[in-house]
Amino acid sequence: MNKTVFLIIDGMADLPIKTLNNKTPLEYAYKPNLSSFLKHSVLAYPSVLGKLAPQSDSGVMADLGYDPIKYSTGRGWFECLGLGMEPRSGDLSLRVNFGRVDNGLLKEVRVYMSKPELHQLEAEINEKVKLEVPFEFKSGEGYRGGLILRSKNKPFSPFVSNNELGYTAKFYPHGKKLSFATDVKSKRVKKIKAERAEAAYTAGILNEFVEKSSDVIKRSSVYKDRKKEGLEVPNYLFLRDGAAADPELPDINDKYGRRWAAVVGMPLERGIAKAAGMSVIQGVHEEQDLNIDFSNKAEATTAALRKFDAVYLHIKQTDAVSHLGKYTEKYMILEKIDKIVIKRLSSALNQSNGDSLIITCDHATSSILRRHINSNIPVLISNDKFKASKEFSESSCRSNHINQIKKATDIMPFAMKL
Repeated sequence: MNKTVFLIIDGMADLPIKTLNNKTPLEYAYKPNLSSFLKHSVLAYPSVLGKLAPQSDSGVMADLGYDPIKYSTGRGWFECLGLGMEPRSGDLSLRVNFGRVDNGLLKEVRVYMSKPELHQLEAEINEKVKLEVPFEFKSGEGYRGGLILRSKNKPFSPFVSNNELGYTAKFYPHGKKLSFATDVKSKRVKKIKAERAEAAYTAGILNEFVEKSSDVIKRSSVYKDRKKEGLEVPNYLFLRDGAAADPELPDINDKYGRRWAAVVGMPLERGIAKAAGMSVIQGVHEEQDLNIDFSNKAEATTAALRKFDAVYLHIKQTDAVSHLGKYTEKYMILEKIDKIVIKRLSSALNQSNGDSLIITCDHATSSILRRHINSNIPVLISNDKFKASKEFSESSCRSNHINQIKKATDIMPFAMKL
């Protein structure tokens, strides 16, 4: 069977930036190794979620062929699953950020810490926070974590708001739920509230957890040592996207008749891959050194292609620098992806024998606005059935998009027919 690599470069799409000659980072980046895939390719420029600015969970689901509005019960399920926790229907699984709040006002929604620091705070929260219900907290990468409230006598309700500014929960029929990136009009941090009467108890437990966890964090040695060293200190937990039910994604191997593997380093994407039935390649981590990180992921993808028909490869760093407004770093990362990952894939994939490479992103992230936006996403599909494309960028995809792909959920069905 022909081989396929589905590469999602997180937050790759952007808006034109004046100091980059009014080009986006993707347009500005020098990508010579991509030329071998452009020789036989088509381009698309689909919407992800229309007028709504998607998070990574909805974007990745859509790219992989799962309609988020049909399947998503809340991002927290995937985050906790990807962290090695065991979310169950009736429990409440949430995504967590370590942040900072001063006098009730948001100062920092992301306080990056080392893994030892995160593990220390994880241990103290689990040991010292006392609630009337069992819970499990686990730290993730950088500033992230996952929380599961374990149901005892009655199930928890997902109909609660987020306390992280900039992400608004939206509810759909049949218990489906998504959060979307929104403007932050006020820095005032609010408590989690029940969006339906049935969720009052759940909201109360969550607010109690936030309050008690904040006290534990501020008394911790991590907090005291970072403050002494003049580093950004965490003092607050932001919770969002609580899920109380399994999203029940159809098995991707059965859906497309191919054996799928995933090369992913972040908990969210690992959780989505697991939920979709992919074999998650072990030993893949997020490395600070991009040369090491990209080389490891390229080699893991190449090795997986020997055993599997298709590989989902996810690269996160472009989104991270976008949120920090570092558009120069963004185009440099894209150049490094071309130099290391794309170059390696050009050797691993047999382009003259029907192998395919799909490159896209889960959403656009504006480096100027420092947040997700609702722009369409660029898509490159390389296969020897197609003629040449000149360039891969937002503008080229907008001008040369194929009609068969109007929504992100159309990408995978189209590619799997090649």
